Amino acid sequence: MTSSTKARQFAKRTLARLLDSGIRILPRRTPVPGVVRAFAQRCGIDIDFYLPRKIDPPIPGLRAPAAGDPIDLADLPPKLPIAGEPRCSIIILAFNKAEYTSLCLRSVLKEIDSAAVEIIVVDNASIDNTSEVLRKFGNRIDVIHNEDNLGFVDGCNVGAAAAKGRYLLFLNNDTVVLPGAIDTLLESVERDETIGVIGPMFLYPDGRIQEAGGIVWRDASAHHFGWGGSPRSRTYRLARSVDYVSGAALVIRRDLFERLEGFDHRYAPGYYEDVDICFGVRAMGYRVAYQPSARIVHFEGVSSGTDLSAGMKRFQVVNQQKFVEKWRQVLESHHLEPSPRNVAAAANWLRPKKVFLVFDERIPTPDRDAGSLRMLHILRSLSRIGRTIFVPLSGEAGSHYESELWELGLETEGVAFWMRLAGEEVVAAIFSRPSVGESLMSEVKAVFPNAQLIYDMVDAHFVRLEREQKLDGDISDGDIEAVKAIEIEAARKSDLVWAASPTDATALRRYLPEIRTAIIPTIHTLKARGKKSEDRSGMLFIGNMAHRPNRDGILHFLDEVLPRIREKLPLIELTIVGAGVDDEIASHADANTRVLGYVPDVQPLLDQARVFVAPLRFGAGVKGKVGEAMSCGLPVVTTTIGAEGLGLMHEKNVLIHDHPESFANAVFRLIADDSLWQEISDESYRHVIENLTPEVIRERIADSIEEVRCASVEN
Repeated sequence: MTSSTKARQFAKRTLARLLDSGIRILPRRTPVPGVVRAFAQRCGIDIDFYLPRKIDPPIPGLRAPAAGDPIDLADLPPKLPIAGEPRCSIIILAFNKAEYTSLCLRSVLKEIDSAAVEIIVVDNASIDNTSEVLRKFGNRIDVIHNEDNLGFVDGCNVGAAAAKGRYLLFLNNDTVVLPGAIDTLLESVERDETIGVIGPMFLYPDGRIQEAGGIVWRDASAHHFGWGGSPRSRTYRLARSVDYVSGAALVIRRDLFERLEGFDHRYAPGYYEDVDICFGVRAMGYRVAYQPSARIVHFEGVSSGTDLSAGMKRFQVVNQQKFVEKWRQVLESHHLEPSPRNVAAAANWLRPKKVFLVFDERIPTPDRDAGSLRMLHILRSLSRIGRTIFVPLSGEAGSHYESELWELGLETEGVAFWMRLAGEEVVAAIFSRPSVGESLMSEVKAVFPNAQLIYDMVDAHFVRLEREQKLDGDISDGDIEAVKAIEIEAARKSDLVWAASPTDATALRRYLPEIRTAIIPTIHTLKARGKKSEDRSGMLFIGNMAHRPNRDGILHFLDEVLPRIREKLPLIELTIVGAGVDDEIASHADANTRVLGYVPDVQPLLDQARVFVAPLRFGAGVKGKVGEAMSCGLPVVTTTIGAEGLGLMHEKNVLIHDHPESFANAVFRLIADDSLWQEISDESYRHVIENLTPEVIRERIADSIEEVRCASVEN
């Protein structure tokens, strides 16, 4: 064995230990050998991201409030009227500790849209100045005064009975909501109908983790997973299904809460009612989820103390036995014995057994290119039917894009370490783009012989190059043949090919007539329809200019189409959005042509534009920019290439024109004719609903995998 091979193996072992251990085990000054750091760099991994570092407090200067602290409401927004059913009802139970209740309410009011969220404070017969403090918040909150202290269980049920929101958020009064936490919890449960209950990462005021999803042992004792750890550790930054989330901040669908008849009175006055409601929701077929990107500070022990033998806290011991009696069969069948060695397994036992491995060139950047957005939706679809692990061949480890995958419950693995998964039940391995399939298919099949290999074309690269060659001749026949050979070989090795369009699938079948294919186009969530036609103006183009079809298309539009439009509409505005803008494109900027480059959130632009233009002259696959505009009802003028693969009909749900003059006239028609604009808007939106939403494509993805698995078994 050569010294370089030994060094590489040492680097792999050490780096694997670092990644596995995270910040929980390694001491602060753990030295990283130079060979390990160099190997990590070649793998695209920022090793410093995984090393221990100082834990910063979530809010600088945050301290426990003191009685008599001033209450400043000047920076809080006014209360807005709620029209119809609130999105959420926040229920805060308060018994004394007015200073904590005030701090909690201030943090909540800064975060919510008061036109969609109601706050209900249940004053559980407090004997301090709680009533006086609550009055200062005025109509921003609804207050229920209990004549007697009903305890946590019955007090929360009283608040829930008055709630009108689709979701209930039970929140302890000794918590501080960090920015974005409430919206993140609600958005998570709204986009996933399998979630019944969801909770945040709980932090101590000094920044250490208090709980990152709860574990319930076989004896019904509870374990705070992540206790004392760092919120930066990737171990705790993965969203997942859990045994329970603490009632200190628990979101539940109101209809489920009502079907379960609220918190079980047997646990009155408190303790184990939150664990019980989570078990009840899971028994109904829903998931209990932990969302690490929602973070809440909890001053633990303020409400009930910490002494298990005295006061309210003694019911933790009493109610544990009641819980065992109710859920004994579930505990004995599924839960592990309490042991430090069982913590990792207990934290992940609800994780699906079947695994999907997905390989791609890089971590998806969905706000920058349509291919990444499609991949993100594919990953989310796969995660509904199995454990999904994404393996990028390159990309910055620990980037916010990777963190966003973790927050969706999607695991990531370095390309040098996917083989550590040997022994897992890998159902399918998906290879996105030809270069990825070429480099990894044989190796993956050797490690996972029972896995189905799926080649995701994204688009037929050789078709795109053939079309580009016809336009400018810069692409050589040799370049096309080389790419074609790689794509054909990747398809030949695979059990299934995902093509973005029927055109791509047909092109591939010219060389492999028997290949099994499924059409997986770009995927689009429905957006709000935006402004009415009469309140909109201008044209919008969105595309990553580093992608040659986009750059060619917008330059062609600027040179050949826009002058014709401005003959009739000299002041019409054109907005050009997308990363990779070069000097040639930027030089077209003027008073009525805005060249914005990369824009993180394009939705406001889609909401106010009158026409979306996609003047593509070559390309393959499906054009995500077209589907994205249609998903918010923005009429599109495009070319035959731009409309390809989407099943669109000219003059019904899109206007399709290849000649500059007719393209310009189509834009003018949509500007001038409100009824035509509305017809195209309605029909394009309907087309997305019926053909391109995650719900539709998710089923197609699942069916295609199941079909190829069944075919494999039969053979």
